Amino acid sequence: MLSRTTRPGDPAESSRRTRASDAPRAPAVVDATEARAMAMLLRLLLAVAGYQLLLLLWEGPAAGALPRVLGVAGMLTCLVSLELLRRRRLHLSAMAFVVLNLVLTSVAYGYWGLRAQMHGQLLQLLPVLLAGALLGRRALWLATAWLGALLALGAWQDAAAGFYLPSRVELVLRDLTLSGFGTVAVAFVLDQSLSALRHNLRIAQRRGADLARKRDALQLEMQEKERSREQLVHALKIENVGRLASGVAHDFNHLLALIMGYAGKGRRSDDPAELKAALQGVESAARRAGAVTRRLLDFSRQDVARPQLLDAAPTIATMEPMLRQLFDARTVFELDTGRVQCQIHFDPAQLELVLLSLAANAQQAMPDGGTFRLALCCPEPGNELRIEVSDSGHGMSEEVRQRCMEPFFTTKPSGQGTGLGLAVAGNLVAAADGRIEVDSAPGEGTRFHLYLPARPLPAGPVPAAGGGEALPC
Repeated sequence: MLSRTTRPGDPAESSRRTRASDAPRAPAVVDATEARAMAMLLRLLLAVAGYQLLLLLWEGPAAGALPRVLGVAGMLTCLVSLELLRRRRLHLSAMAFVVLNLVLTSVAYGYWGLRAQMHGQLLQLLPVLLAGALLGRRALWLATAWLGALLALGAWQDAAAGFYLPSRVELVLRDLTLSGFGTVAVAFVLDQSLSALRHNLRIAQRRGADLARKRDALQLEMQEKERSREQLVHALKIENVGRLASGVAHDFNHLLALIMGYAGKGRRSDDPAELKAALQGVESAARRAGAVTRRLLDFSRQDVARPQLLDAAPTIATMEPMLRQLFDARTVFELDTGRVQCQIHFDPAQLELVLLSLAANAQQAMPDGGTFRLALCCPEPGNELRIEVSDSGHGMSEEVRQRCMEPFFTTKPSGQGTGLGLAVAGNLVAAADGRIEVDSAPGEGTRFHLYLPARPLPAGPVPAAGGGEALPC
């Protein structure tokens, strides 16, 4: 036989490749139920093929030609079904096994009759069982009817040689009745059981579909609520643009006053050291002005924070010059780091912003001067740091104390405050797994207690920062 050689660019070769790519492919396993059915059928086919092989080897040549032919045909039937199963043609594989086995059974009943097949009727029920389990109700009763017809064929074969013997006919009728009743009974029980299972499966699938629809509806509702909340927040931002602008301007006034104070000191001094200190103060105030501009961002969205391990005492001590500039000469400023030796995990700029907000709140509560105190202590050394910010101002009523950390809540006249300072401070402290407690009463000043998670300093000598004895807690 000659073969035609083709070149890569040959149109005929391209056409064949196109037809090959368009050819139908074997369907994939669609779900776990079909996968389990394929595994069950695979084990069944292997068992039947092994049984046929053992039967052929056991009986050998003495079995006769027809039994050997039927045994080989039975093995070939299993091989055909296995090949179809390998291609993931589950229903076609089951159908081939059922039909071919019934054909072979027809030959056996037609040749040997009913009584000779009585010992193997359990195996002959396999096509019926498989048809009901994998091919459906209609296939079950078709296979049952076919097997019933084969029983009748075998009974006719048994009775053909002895119609004139009443005992022979009676024996054949008894065999036919028992075999037929047993076959129909098995088919009926299987049919009812599978019908109940399929009914329950449909109910479960229907309920699963209902639950899936409800889940999707709930997810859509949650997404819609989230979008509505975002739109509401955006509307509140737009509504409060004026209030926020006045608040930012108010905070910048404090920082500009700091810058002017440092600039005045530098202008009045001829000492290079004092001039350098004044310039450093201006730089520090400018950095804190940047922190003020981030206050609104920190409140309205999750800005990119850069938390790091900070040595609490020296970090807060470096803020003393900036904080002192917020108060006039009538205010006594006290800073006590209490020889605290612990680390906190916080963004430095955000920590400055928190203390700046609390100090600005204290300054506004003491228009005629007073005492501002910033103290550190560790109630549980190595576990928690407490920062106490207190003033001797006019204090707050219980109603104001309970609401002072709410966003946009303020007791100041319009244009003089936004109510964001304490709210932002509370959000930043909470983001660091800390908390703020407020203690205040009218005429008795206000005390803010900031609690932050802390850890001990690394081993080694640690220089004292802030001086003084340990603050009693």
